[in-house]
Amino acid sequence: MHNLLQISDCHLVVPGRLLIGVDTQASLEAVLEQATSEQKPDAVIASGDLAHDPKPDVYARFLETIRAYTAAPLLCLPGNHDVLAAMDCLPQKPLSMGKWGIVPFDSHEDDSTPALVTEADRRTAAAAIMESEAEFLLIATHHPLLAVGAPWIDGHRIQNPEELVQWLSESSRLRNENRQSRLKAMVFGHAHQEVAGDCANVPVFGAPSTCFQFEPQSEKFALDDAHPGYRWLTLDDAGEISTEVHRVDSFDINPVLKR
Repeated sequence: MHNLLQISDCHLVVPGRLLIGVDTQASLEAVLEQATSEQKPDAVIASGDLAHDPKPDVYARFLETIRAYTAAPLLCLPGNHDVLAAMDCLPQKPLSMGKWGIVPFDSHEDDSTPALVTEADRRTAAAAIMESEAEFLLIATHHPLLAVGAPWIDGHRIQNPEELVQWLSESSRLRNENRQSRLKAMVFGHAHQEVAGDCANVPVFGAPSTCFQFEPQSEKFALDDAHPGYRWLTLDDAGEISTEVHRVDSFDINPVLKR
């Protein structure tokens, strides 16, 4: 069994600043403190929008914060608020956990909110899949693969997600003697809420934000008063995944922010 911690949409800012009235550094620390008190993560996925002020020193502080709570292998993905060139200090390479491989898939474009999947992104992911000797694969990205029922968020999601997931699944067969797909699940962020479903017969899971949450089913941008959260994924040696979302009930998001 391997315990994988997914955190997402941390939106760290420069010191002394609040974001929509929220101390995003404090909320990230609260998430990490609670999560690591529950169990020791074997690896951590940080699925994008790690910074809202995408500066090298903000990313360095993000890494220092993670390392204050865990030395587990870390995979960081860029989100739409991130700037890839400023993230050099963060680990962004695929991870290996026993029979499992964790592969990143870049869906972001600097200075643009909607998902953008380029041929270069596909080639990079295909190469990582081919290089992985893992029996089972989990792929992480930032933008949603599912509609979450909020039009302003759904407009940002990955386009033609079924085709993409099917292509990734087919790509994962190439090193497999029995031609079975090695792709067992995908995870994403961006939606600032708990999401679960399937796409092209592959389970997909979205994590809540470590800071403020978006109001489910909202027509326009709106904040919810739900607490910061994170997702645990348990990966077993038979290729099965179990998962659940936890919330930090002790960290309140000011309800007056709800629109």
